[in-house]
Order: sequence, then C-alpha cells, then structure tokens
Amino acid sequence: MLKKIAYFSLILLISCGENETNHRSNEEPEAFQEKSIDIGRFRKGNDLVEDLYQELVEKSPELKSLEDELSQLNTRDTANIFYNYNQKSNDYYRDAENHINSITDSVMKQKIVNLIKKSSDKYVSKKADLKNLMNNINEKRNEINNYHNALKIILTIPLIEEYQKQHLPNKSPYEKVIKKEDLLLEKIKTKTPKY
Repeated sequence: MLKKIAYFSLILLISCGENETNHRSNEEPEAFQEKSIDIGRFRKGNDLVEDLYQELVEKSPELKSLEDELSQLNTRDTANIFYNYNQKSNDYYRDAENHINSITDSVMKQKIVNLIKKSSDKYVSKKADLKNLMNNINEKRNEINNYHNALKIILTIPLIEEYQKQHLPNKSPYEKVIKKEDLLLEKIKTKTPKY
C-alpha cells in the first residue's frame, strides 16, 4: 500500500512540477545565476540537484507539504529505543562471559556457561519480532530515500535541460582560438631549426 501511495505521490508531483516548469520557463532558477565569486557552493558541498529542488520546494505547496512530512517522520527515536535495549542485553552477555572466564571450578563454570547460553537464546527469540519490525522500518526508510532522490532528479531534469538550451555557448570564440593556435603553431614550426 505504501508503495502505491509513494508511486502516486511521485506521479502527482512530477505532473505538478512539469506544469510549474512550463509556466516558469522564462524565470531562471537562482542556482543558475552567475555570482561574481561562487566559492561558497564548493566549500559547503552543496549540489546543484539539491539547490534546484529546494527552489522548486519554495514555489510549490505540494512539495513543501511533502518535505514537511518527510522532516516530521522521525524513525531515529524509535530505532534508538530498540538499539539501546539491544545494546544493554548484548553488553550484559559479553560481560557475563568475561566473568565466566574468571571461574576456576570447571563444573561450576560449565553450569554457568549453559545458564548464560539458555538466557541468551531466550533473548534472541524474545527480540526476534522487534528486530523484524526494525528491519522493516529500515527497508521503508531506504525506499523513501530512493523515491525522494528519484523525485529530486526527475523534477530538476527539465530545469537543467532548459538551462542547457538557453545558455549553450556560441562556437565562434572557440573556433577563433583554434585558428590563433593553428597560426601560432605554424610560426613556431617555421622558427624551429631542423634537428
């Protein structure tokens, strides 16, 4: 069901994005505007896909709502409850093994080893359902991240393609440089003594 909702949302947002992109074709995104020195982009590690997508979010109530929902989905707190619980149990069994190693009576040592193994096996069985739920949460989070990244790329492709179309450099300066290079190369060749 979640896949269907995510897929439907992706299609809805793409169609909204296409309408917005067509409507704003004369408006150039801020991410493409030249700045005198744009060193900040390189220092901060920003990427153009993210910058363009954030501009779309600012102009689209649907995308803004989606981003708000994504930021409110906090699986980390729930995950931390399980991981803390699990870590304490794992720490206990590790520490118990260290204590067992200090027992010198071999018969007593074996009884305690069996006792700890039985307890550890019960714990593994007890946490199995929770572990499966945690795996499910992690899989869903990964799926959401995959769709979210796909959404960003799909919605920003028209923007980069429009930029490419509008800002394709004229070939003439490049051709002039090549002609100058050719002339200079010939001069250097004629000046170079035979060797």
